[in-house]
Amino acid sequence: MHNTGSTRSARTPELEEHVFREFEEQPKTSTGTVSAAANVNHMKVWRVLGAEDLRPYHTQRVHALKTTDHQARVDFSRWILQRLTEQPDFAAHVLLTDECSFSREGILNAPNAHI
Repeated sequence: MHNTGSTRSARTPELEEHVFREFEEQPKTSTGTVSAAANVNHMKVWRVLGAEDLRPYHTQRVHALKTTDHQARVDFSRWILQRLTEQPDFAAHVLLTDECSFSREGILNAPNAHI
């Protein structure tokens, strides 16, 4: 019978050490980058990581609520209600954003920024 498909290279202790070292030194690196440096298929890197129960994740910024935030939120809610009472179309003039930073170069939305 003919050999079909690609050959599987063995997972060696040297490969495992290389993979763990790369991710320890550069936690934000990709499996593709590590696999290219080790000259193996990127799925081999995934298998090495998976065998150690290591999973990929993307860091996310989250807004932490503090006990001191309660009064500021109540004050803001009362202010909005007062403005809407005085000017019913007030909400149409408000720009709602999702933690954006505005500059002359454009808008930076932190959750969409890939650094």
